[in-house]
Amino acid sequence: MKFNTIFLLAALLVAFSGCQNFEELNTDPARSSETQPEFLLANAQKRASDIMYDTYFNGRIGMELSQYWMGTDKTTDGRFLFTNDGLWNGLYSGPLMDLQEIQNYYNRHPEESNPHTLAVAEILKSWLFHVLTDAYIDIPYSQALKGDDIPQPAFDKGKDVYAGILASLKKQVDILQNTPSGAIRGDIIANGDPKQWARIGNALRIRIALRTADAQPAEAKAVIEDAVKNTLTSVSQDVFFPYNVSATTSRFPYNDVERPLVEFAVTSTLVDYLKSVNDPRLPIFARPDDTNGKYIGKVYGTEANSPTMIGLSKPGVIAYSGSAKGYLITYAEVAFAKAEAAARGMNVGTESAEDLYKAAVTASMTQWGITDSKAIATYLEGVPYKAGNFKNVIGTQKWLALYMQGLQAWMERLRLDIKKPNGDILFIDPASGSLDPDVKDVPKRLKYPSGSRASNATNSAAAAKNIGGDTQAAKNWWDVL
Repeated sequence: MKFNTIFLLAALLVAFSGCQNFEELNTDPARSSETQPEFLLANAQKRASDIMYDTYFNGRIGMELSQYWMGTDKTTDGRFLFTNDGLWNGLYSGPLMDLQEIQNYYNRHPEESNPHTLAVAEILKSWLFHVLTDAYIDIPYSQALKGDDIPQPAFDKGKDVYAGILASLKKQVDILQNTPSGAIRGDIIANGDPKQWARIGNALRIRIALRTADAQPAEAKAVIEDAVKNTLTSVSQDVFFPYNVSATTSRFPYNDVERPLVEFAVTSTLVDYLKSVNDPRLPIFARPDDTNGKYIGKVYGTEANSPTMIGLSKPGVIAYSGSAKGYLITYAEVAFAKAEAAARGMNVGTESAEDLYKAAVTASMTQWGITDSKAIATYLEGVPYKAGNFKNVIGTQKWLALYMQGLQAWMERLRLDIKKPNGDILFIDPASGSLDPDVKDVPKRLKYPSGSRASNATNSAAAAKNIGGDTQAAKNWWDVL
């Protein structure tokens, strides 16, 4: 009996020890239990671009609010009734968390810390936080991405978010220019080039500061005059995620590879204006209707819908092919920003506002494959720069140049209140009326998502109160015109 008892205790001890060492025994010592920064960076870049060019967030929201496209299969989005509020969660829980985890990884492994990789991650975070604060105004920023430590982050005021991301961008540019570092691994957008990332950081500073030019002109001037010293200078430096049609998981999110896409038509707003100025980008931005061979846009906000919408032009295939570029920012946008800054009296170099305007239009043409210098010169004669009307002249051309970047074009529409250069109305109210009783012409923001209102109710309610109500009519702090 004594022997049996000893044997049983020994067996239990062996079993217990086995359970205690189970995890160790079943862990491959040759494999890391953590995701390496290079994989987090590559994944964040891909996920961020996929969201920016998502069929709904870009197509139904951005492209429709900037009046490039109008739905054919359904029309509620073009009349301001949005049915998907996942932009917020998609960015916070997706690429932003990937980028934050790079910092977390280096916090756990300080001996591996790479200043340039961290700087790139912070630049990308600033880009995404800027999209979020423009779309929603007050957002979690200073307490965001803290995980279990702060599960219900406070919302920062939109103006404070702007100050934070501009300060961060300046810091990252300084690091990239002045701090030695190891290679930036996993960078798909700029192939690990710190000089290009410094230019990208400054390009974003210009975009962000210019958006505040009417609300805080002195602060905008200081940022822009500094950032233009080292930024994008040619189309060859355009910043984009390079999609690849040959790989199913690497194709442009909205493309015509598997089937012809007919759920959107190009608006008459866009088609008619392109026609009126004989714009050579028309056959790139739109394609003639299959039944009549003509470029005919759908009147924005019309109730009529059909999966085919016979007689209307659909978006041009080049713009959303499987290998279309997921633009983050382009030289054309920077040149337009410099032209506007010069028109406002800022010191952006020796070139005049008119010369910068011409360079910007030329860059947009080149970006879209139009390189005939005579054709571009003829076009510029038909859309001349006029100093006394710079907002509309630059604004209309910048709107055209931002084609496919729906969210950014929407924000520029709000900031400049763009009209045609002759003063006529460019954008129209939804032809069949708005489905949002608070908004007639165009939403100024998106409502906070249902998930945030439920899981972070107190802070969401406080933010809504601060901006004047959780309504699509609430203006961003920089939208003062």
